Amino acid sequence: MNPVVARNEIEPLLAELIRQLSAEGRATERAIYQRIRKSLCEAKDPCELSRPLNDLSTMSQVRRQASGDADVLLARILEKAEQMTLPDESQLYH
Repeated sequence: MNPVVARNEIEPLLAELIRQLSAEGRATERAIYQRIRKSLCEAKDPCELSRPLNDLSTMSQVRRQASGDADVLLARILEKAEQMTLPDESQLYH
């Protein structure tokens, strides 16, 4: 996992999610995703990157189900994070 690629792929979506959560009055969730975004932006290596990606994965399991714009955006973010945490198949075949 390359932190720069992860930032480029996920950070803009997280920024939009934070704006949307703010617009929807979901302050607690907004604060959680702001912390995850900060951690993502500060990651310098794959080890540091694992924390925000794991946090996103955890949020997918505990978040409430709704149909708002923020939830659609969150689903996209979680899909991207999951793709980044899956093992690279090329490494499985030596």
